[in-house]
Amino acid sequence: METKKGFLRNDRLLVCSMFVFYGVCILGLIGTTFWWLNQRNQTISANATATAAAMTTQQAAITSTAIARATEHAQYKFIDRFDSNSSRWTIGSQNSDYWEGSTRIKDGVYTWEVDKVKKTFVHWEDFYHGFPIKDFDVYLDVKFVEGPLGDVCGGLVFRKSPKGWDNGAFIFTICNDSTFKVEYHGENGWEYVSNWEDNDIIRRSDWNRIEITARGNLFSFTINNEAVYELTDDRQAEGGLAIIIDIKNTEPSVILFDDFAYQIR
Repeated sequence: METKKGFLRNDRLLVCSMFVFYGVCILGLIGTTFWWLNQRNQTISANATATAAAMTTQQAAITSTAIARATEHAQYKFIDRFDSNSSRWTIGSQNSDYWEGSTRIKDGVYTWEVDKVKKTFVHWEDFYHGFPIKDFDVYLDVKFVEGPLGDVCGGLVFRKSPKGWDNGAFIFTICNDSTFKVEYHGENGWEYVSNWEDNDIIRRSDWNRIEITARGNLFSFTINNEAVYELTDDRQAEGGLAIIIDIKNTEPSVILFDDFAYQIR
């Protein structure tokens, strides 16, 4: 009888010990899980804080750049917002050997509508203050509304000889497939200064701001506040400015211009 009671007592002790052991293990597992979750949350929080700080820093830099550019642009001698035709741009019906359509200034936008293309062409409008300019900054807003992808381009002519194209002119255009190019036209015809360059900062269906800075024979080109190309070329020491379109297809197209501005430096 005593032996049986001893076995029962030992069994109870063994069972209790096992319960205690498993209880400690479960509590340890629960504690470890909570510790891991807490560490994970702290890591996520730290990463989120670091990301937020980086984004804040980046946004501050973007804002600072935008403010600096806005301040610089406000100091331009001439800004045409196309609220009227005070700059004497050509407007009305167009019918030449190359195209039919119209140009108009309305609601603060200079609109070029190409209804019919007889031959692929370039067409430009000289700025009436386009007397020979040496060093300058100029910018123009461009938007593509209609036209075959890659075949509709618009931009600026600069350092254009008053004696005509054959005496030299540079051209900077962006196109509706997010490409841009810099060209030169002289006595030997058209010459690519840059290759066709792809750049995803060019918006295919929204406004794009293009800028040119000219200092002697040094030129820099900017699209939507980002420098995209630099050039050293001494073929044209001075010249006029113009707005230009370049149409490479016979389909209709529409291009809008706004905020043409320049400053002699």
